[in-house]
Amino acid sequence: MLMSKIKNIVSILLVLCFMVAFTSCGEESPQEVAPNETTQTAVNEADKEITVLSLNKEYITHYERYEDYPEMLVRSEYTDVILDKSMEKKYPHLAKALAETSEMRKRAMEEEKDNLIVTATEEFLNDSDAFSTYVSTLDVQVRRADSVAVSVLEDYGTENSRSFNGLNYDTESGKLLALSDVVTDISNIPEIVERVIMSRIGEEEPFGKTAIPDYFKNTPEDDVTWVLDYNGITFYFEQGIIAPTNFGIQTATVTFAEYPDLFKEKYTAVPDAYVVSLPLSSPFFTDITGDKRADELTVSGNYDYDGGYYYTLAVSSQSSSFEADWFAYTMSPYYAKTADGDSFLCVFSEISDGADTQMTMCVFSLKDGEIKQVSETDMELPCRGDNIFALPTDPDILLLCDSDGNYS
Repeated sequence: MLMSKIKNIVSILLVLCFMVAFTSCGEESPQEVAPNETTQTAVNEADKEITVLSLNKEYITHYERYEDYPEMLVRSEYTDVILDKSMEKKYPHLAKALAETSEMRKRAMEEEKDNLIVTATEEFLNDSDAFSTYVSTLDVQVRRADSVAVSVLEDYGTENSRSFNGLNYDTESGKLLALSDVVTDISNIPEIVERVIMSRIGEEEPFGKTAIPDYFKNTPEDDVTWVLDYNGITFYFEQGIIAPTNFGIQTATVTFAEYPDLFKEKYTAVPDAYVVSLPLSSPFFTDITGDKRADELTVSGNYDYDGGYYYTLAVSSQSSSFEADWFAYTMSPYYAKTADGDSFLCVFSEISDGADTQMTMCVFSLKDGEIKQVSETDMELPCRGDNIFALPTDPDILLLCDSDGNYS
């Protein structure tokens, strides 16, 4: 088996940290509201209809080879997300913030790729028989995109070596949100997160009695990985951070429903229907049974590193599961909640069709927590440009197209 090497992406994280500081302190920061305007502003916010936004996702790939040698030196793949042009005039500050983030992200990934090519070439020329491909991957996943907030999760690496970074924006101002901008009292977070994680992995502390409280105590607020979802805040912990490595990636969702007083009211207002991008092999928590409690939903697939494809697809919840043989070079799952309260899972897969590839959309119903496949069609997201596609954000107006470019 080909053992892909994952390059440390410290340089990317440093660039993003600089980006956070730059965006937060830019000239376009919102002006402070005078004390006598606070009440009226709150009333106006409550009166606004919360609507979903339109965003686009770009796919960038680079495969570096040495002359005619069949094995790649470097495989660099990453995605990027920006606001659709139809939204730019209405939300100019957000458009600017996302564009600046995009530019920083691309620059960091290109620098990472160039560094990998130099290192890989040297290693290949030194001992080609022992060489294996260097891999650099990053997927940007939209967790929330409405007229209140936009949140994205940056998913680095492969299933065996992954790290996460969350970026959360106020839609009107474009300002990057700190945890304290959304939560009324962050001192309550460690205890709640510990309770959530322990209820899922067992009462016995995996890393001693203070692993989670110590993490929050010793980690600066800006370094805590979190995203503002439609149903609360989700925290991400890489393997080995708060539990032994064999416990895998740990996530904890602190929901609006269970802790209404913990959140500032502005960010708890969400649209009736929405779509969420899900990271593979990482639990997502939302109410899919209708009992007002968060249920676990996980989408995963076994990956063949030699062939570069997924050969199984698995979907599981706390009460149901689905598994099937699969053959896909990529898998992109999306959770959709409709205005009537139903839940669906859409999995877009890139599959081989002889010399060409095509996209397939597989839809699962999650009604009452039971996972049922309801359709499989050769459809993909609408193309907005060269390797740029419209992201699904609103299930009520979901646009799709077939291989001939016909919309439905």
